[in-house]
Amino acid sequence: SGYPEGTLFPWVVSDFSLIDAIESGIVKVPRVPVSDNQMRQDLPTYRNLWISIRDGLPKKGRGTEAVEGEPKLPAELQGGLHSLYDNYQKYYRQWEKLNQGTPPVFIVVCSNTNVSKLVYDYVAGWGKPLPDGTNLVVPGALAIFSNEENGRWRARPNTLLIDSEQLESGEAMRPEFKRIAAAEIEKFKAELRARGRATGPDPEKLTDEDILREVMNTVGKQGKLGENIKCVVSVSMLSEGWDANTVTHILGVRAFGTQLLCEQVVGRGLRRTSYVPNDDGMLEPQYAEVYGVPFSFIPCS
Repeated sequence: SGYPEGTLFPWVVSDFSLIDAIESGIVKVPRVPVSDNQMRQDLPTYRNLWISIRDGLPKKGRGTEAVEGEPKLPAELQGGLHSLYDNYQKYYRQWEKLNQGTPPVFIVVCSNTNVSKLVYDYVAGWGKPLPDGTNLVVPGALAIFSNEENGRWRARPNTLLIDSEQLESGEAMRPEFKRIAAAEIEKFKAELRARGRATGPDPEKLTDEDILREVMNTVGKQGKLGENIKCVVSVSMLSEGWDANTVTHILGVRAFGTQLLCEQVVGRGLRRTSYVPNDDGMLEPQYAEVYGVPFSFIPCS
């Protein structure tokens, strides 16, 4: 070959497994937070959350039977959501002290658009119809993720509702989802206008799909449309090209039939925020806290 004996050909590609990457420290370590101290059949209760909540959630999306009114979650889902959020607050307070970069991101992966709307309304707030035809803005149950501020919707939402499966299809958004996300889309268009043409595309020439895709793709990126997002409520899983490195918490609200799917969803939170070694020449461990995704590629005890 012309190369020294034992040298790999330059076109050889080797597979580097996820477990190797975790053990090498080049990705975050996925784990079930220690706050999940209740056990079900020798495993943490919130590790396989879907089994406990599936019967209490809508079976179909909003295209067939839309769910309206006050968001009411199954007790186990509400408990898991608050437990993981309590853990998120520790990361968020630490970020506030350091005042560096964009905030940590909490993602929720749902089974359909009715479930995502329920979770989104509970987390970010919802509009309660009043007799005079107006809507009362009810704040979300999780303060850091709430899109309500002083009785109105925040100019820069903290939580994003996204149908990633629909966006990745390349087709126009379904009308029912566009109605759900209408307020978000208008806020992001207003933010684009405020930033000016010099720092971004013309909001008047972009479709609603373009706006939401831009927000999703720029989560965790300073100076971009998605920099302020702290929580993403998604239908399906976010695409493999989604490279936000600020994801610290993942909640699965759907069935996971294969370990490959578990790895793909958990993988959305494994990109490190820093690759700068410490004084010992090693990378400091970083973690992704996971509920509701029954991954088995690392020991669980």
